[in-house]
Amino acid sequence: MVTGPDQTRRGFLRASGAVVTAATTLAAPNLLRAAPLKKVTFVIQYFARGDYAEYYLALDRGYYAKRGLDVTIKHVLGNALAFQTLSDDKAAFAHADIVQMLQLQGKSPKPQLLLVADIADKLALSLFFLKGRGIVHPKDLEGKTIVDSPGSTTPFIFKLFAEKNGIDPKKVNWLFTAATNKSAMMLQGKADAVATYLPGLASLEAHLKPGQEIGYFMFGEYGVDIYGDGLITRKDYWDKDDGKATAKAFVAGSLDGCKDAFADPAAAVDALRKYHPEVNRETGIEEEKLMAKSCLQRHGLGYIDPGKMQRTYNAVVNLLGQSIAKPVTAYYTSAALPAQLPNQRT
Repeated sequence: MVTGPDQTRRGFLRASGAVVTAATTLAAPNLLRAAPLKKVTFVIQYFARGDYAEYYLALDRGYYAKRGLDVTIKHVLGNALAFQTLSDDKAAFAHADIVQMLQLQGKSPKPQLLLVADIADKLALSLFFLKGRGIVHPKDLEGKTIVDSPGSTTPFIFKLFAEKNGIDPKKVNWLFTAATNKSAMMLQGKADAVATYLPGLASLEAHLKPGQEIGYFMFGEYGVDIYGDGLITRKDYWDKDDGKATAKAFVAGSLDGCKDAFADPAAAVDALRKYHPEVNRETGIEEEKLMAKSCLQRHGLGYIDPGKMQRTYNAVVNLLGQSIAKPVTAYYTSAALPAQLPNQRT
């Protein structure tokens, strides 16, 4: 058979097209994998320590990267700075206190903030005291002095704790000092109890003298059924073209980190120490174990209970005296959560 020039050209083009199509099909997954990761800054409300190690484990195990995110973690000192960083568009997400988020929204409605995942299901706010100094039960706090830092919301939230445990709040005294000094004042006997969060127990115990032992009342275990910390973004970020997809990817990666960290705190702290070697390994592991105690819940990690959000909102309005223009439903969404939550009980 004789092949003419046109037939040869058409055959060549057909063959070339097949090769191009095959090459494109084979290359597509590689192109997807090679796509640049979306840069995301995540701000955390306190300096690096063990109870934030879950996010570093998520980084270390690629839980953000496999979802297309290049996450940078930034630490600041306090919720106010975390919310300022978020509001100034210097971060896309924050790990911060939900009560203080709602309080801020009452004072400064713009930008509107949005809770996309709960982290601390049980309120980890706690009162630490030295055993053997007359405090055994919550009612023993009457006539005693609690030390906290200026501007803290604890004296207001304490009213819920008092109501649930038969305490007359008028019989409890409050003393205020710098956050870096308040635990020392309790240990020195200048106050009977110190208000702080449960993961702080690990570092506090590291400063005990022989024979001293810490007791504590964790508000979430003594009837105060409101939320603690959560993952928060801005409503305008959520409403962006890729905002919802980014939030879903970030939340899923973070919750996977939480799941693994609570199962293996040592691995989480080892991941944290790659970025922050100054963290003491043993103390960090204990901090992460304490974090897990306030985070694990029946519905699964990240779950937002509408009723509990309403109670948290009511606490801000009624106890802190902070009016909020919008209803509680304006300040949270469950749409960023994965369909199957980590550690969900079936």
